[in-house]
Amino acid sequence: MKPEITYQEAKKLFSQDYERLFEEARDLAEKRVTFYKNAFVPISITGLRCELNCKHCQRHYLRHMLKAETQEKFIEVCKKLDEKGIPGIVLSGGSTRQGVVPLQRFVEAIRRVKEETSLTILAHTGVVNERQAKLLGEAGLDCALIDVVGSERTTKEVFGINLSPKKYIEALKAIDKSKIRKVSPHIIVGLHFGKIVGELKALSMLSSSRLDNIVIVVLIPTEGTAMQGISPPSPIEIGKIIAIAKIMYPSIDIALGCVRPGKIYREAIDEFALKAGATKLAVPSSKAKLVARELGLKIKEYEQMCCGWI
Repeated sequence: MKPEITYQEAKKLFSQDYERLFEEARDLAEKRVTFYKNAFVPISITGLRCELNCKHCQRHYLRHMLKAETQEKFIEVCKKLDEKGIPGIVLSGGSTRQGVVPLQRFVEAIRRVKEETSLTILAHTGVVNERQAKLLGEAGLDCALIDVVGSERTTKEVFGINLSPKKYIEALKAIDKSKIRKVSPHIIVGLHFGKIVGELKALSMLSSSRLDNIVIVVLIPTEGTAMQGISPPSPIEIGKIIAIAKIMYPSIDIALGCVRPGKIYREAIDEFALKAGATKLAVPSSKAKLVARELGLKIKEYEQMCCGWI
């Protein structure tokens, strides 16, 4: 998808007054917003194992996922969720040293779950190659959620591996060629120790792929990690990233994902996100609903759904 503005133009926009930038982006957005009260159920196919030790996570987020380390266990877990009326899952897990979640080991299980349940299956894929994407698409994966990082310095200093922007572009192209139904790239704002480093570059890199949604998530300084004491980006900076994403890809929904800091900070992020043109918000704060009404937005709500899907 050809972006409406270049990376260089995006950098100039980021340095300008935020109120004018927000107004420009808001004018491009439809007068609607979708709120997602609860996310799909996350499942780790690697348990607590991860070959990386990324400084923003250090395996912390794997603890909060259901565990299914074999295909048999995965099928069992999915059938139980389906029986409870859960509409969908997010496949995730620890990464390999190549920056990939090893989903290819589960393609037969994914196929069976798609055949035997009504679950929608989304997955954090990592930087898959053509073969891996092809296998996942043929198994019936509904949507690829791929974190896109625009700075090789960030992948080296945060992930501990060298992943160039070219590698992410190749992964996006691989997903594009596959039968995976949708792709919703994620941009992690503040991933580089709370600083804005490669986010605008990452947005420009999305032009190599079809896009169904762009999901903006925000670094959470997590206790027990190397980033526990840092300050996340300001709500205004996050709003600017959202606004630029909307200006760059005006026909695409820009979603504020469920991963973002909480409390008063979260309320401010939600407010600026809506004012900057976001049309989807996961786990919205009460402030988000007030701002949506003030902006005259038509509100739709889902009890349990992923903002990267519908």
